Amino acid sequence: MEKDTSKIPTGSYCYTRLKDGTIKACPYWSLRMDKLKQENGYCAYLEKGDWDINLDAELTDVKTGKRIKKQGENALFPISLLWDMCKECGIKEG
Repeated sequence: MEKDTSKIPTGSYCYTRLKDGTIKACPYWSLRMDKLKQENGYCAYLEKGDWDINLDAELTDVKTGKRIKKQGENALFPISLLWDMCKECGIKEG
């Protein structure tokens, strides 16, 4: 698929809400049923899923203010919300 930013919806989400109340998903967004629930969103534009983004995430230690690397799949909480159709690409967030 050719990567075309004009196909990415405007706003904070990976969809556009239509007048009839339904949503039209970004063509780059999908769910992977072979991944854990709430960590199964995938963005073909980024070529990354929640599981990739979460493993690469850095957090801020609230006590020290230092950036810390998240450690593996069993870290305390997920960061990416692709599974919930929240954008991770940063394109056309408006």
